[in-house]
Amino acid sequence: MKKWIVVTGASSGIGLQTARQLLENGYCVVATARNAQLLDQKFTTYSDTCIILPWDLSDPDRIKEYASLVHEKAGAVYGLIHCAGAQKTLPIHMLKSSNLTELFQINTFSGLLLVSAFAKKGYYMEGEASFLLISSLSAHEGAYGKTAYAASKAALEGFVKSAAPELAEKGIRINAVAPGVVRTTMVEKHFQQLTETQRNSTIGEYPLGLGESQDISNLLEFLISDKSRWITGQTILIDGGHTVRKC
Repeated sequence: MKKWIVVTGASSGIGLQTARQLLENGYCVVATARNAQLLDQKFTTYSDTCIILPWDLSDPDRIKEYASLVHEKAGAVYGLIHCAGAQKTLPIHMLKSSNLTELFQINTFSGLLLVSAFAKKGYYMEGEASFLLISSLSAHEGAYGKTAYAASKAALEGFVKSAAPELAEKGIRINAVAPGVVRTTMVEKHFQQLTETQRNSTIGEYPLGLGESQDISNLLEFLISDKSRWITGQTILIDGGHTVRKC
């Protein structure tokens, strides 16, 4: 039986690496992102095991419609990995309701509503399903200008704790993964705006060096599989030793 896994944010970064890794290791993937052209470029070679489904998940009112379409095309899913997200750096005095709405709609509301939609009977493989939400190290330490982003990710972690016992009754596991700084296209663009001193300072805060997308996808693949059958309701930090570094 095919094991279908929904991967959002699949056109770049951690989402792209995760989707490709799962496909290479025998899973089937519903690859979702807003950019249809990018999805086609990245996944056309996997036509038999990959459903390309472009969708703007920042509109929470259409999440049920999206889940229904996935169900129509793939049937009950084995897993959900919500990698789609947005990030903004804003000092507190510049926060507006529009900024909060933008961040929470894609980072938080879409994740919660995806879990709700795919936890519906018939939409998940009973006794086997695993749902994963991508949080951030920002939810665990202070960083200038990251208040709204950190709040949107911390909300996910609170949801996971409360959702776990309820979903366990359906045989669904749910966990969050909170990565530190990972070398993605978005991070590299950010680094280009920093001075060499600032870049070296950031890198120096990671005893094992900055992460690569595969460092995260390896953990996600473990958590989506039955090898992690006894893990639920957890947020797992993966940060190259950042939070235990010598200061």
